[in-house]
This record gives sequence, C-alpha cells and structure tokens, in this order.
Amino acid sequence: MKRIAIALLVCAAPAVSFASEPECITNYGETACGYDCVANYGMVKCAQTPAGACLANYGEVVCWDPPRQRRRGRQRQAECLANYGTIACGYDCVANYGEVKCAKTPHGKCEANYGEVVCWDP
Repeated sequence: MKRIAIALLVCAAPAVSFASEPECITNYGETACGYDCVANYGMVKCAQTPAGACLANYGEVVCWDPPRQRRRGRQRQAECLANYGTIACGYDCVANYGEVKCAKTPHGKCEANYGEVVCWDP
C-alpha cells in the first residue's frame, strides 16, 4: 500500500524545474545576477526569483517575477513570449498576429481567437 502512495505522489509532482542557483552574466561590460538571465545588444537582465522568467528579442530584454503572494506552494514556471517585437511575460502566454498576452496567475488561461488574444485569471 505504501508503494502505491509513493508512486502516486511522484506522478502528481509538477514537471517544472525552477532554477535552483542564481547566476551572473556579463555582456559588453554590463553584469546582472539572478535567475534565468539573458543578454542582448549589451543589455543584461535576470529574474529576481527562481519562479521568474526573462526573454531577449529585437534589442529588448524583459524579465518578470510573479507577485509575492503568488509564489507560495507548487506552481507553474512563469514564461515570456515574443512575437513581432512585442514581449509579454506571465503564464500560459499566447501570440497571435503581433499581439502577445499572458495570464498573471498560474491558474490563468490565454486564448487566441479571430486575431485577438484574451487572457483571464481565476
């Protein structure tokens, strides 16, 4: 009986692995330290928490960290998505015809429909 419970616990664990150790990167003399660091055209940025995300696109570097109250317990890893030079960060990001949006909570959802991106958060 215990083996079944352990097997179910392992299967229920999230498949997301957050960055466990902060890192520092340097690009063109600029240095940044944190998590999920990126560099582009001499700009460097890092998320401040392991649950954060960063992305570089067309000379822009964007990082996003979930609000403090949303960092408790198990959750999905935040993400950033770029489309036609626009970057958005959050959860369940969707791009459509140059519009990019992300939900702001781990349980939020985004959907593209008829050229429009709509996100909602419970």
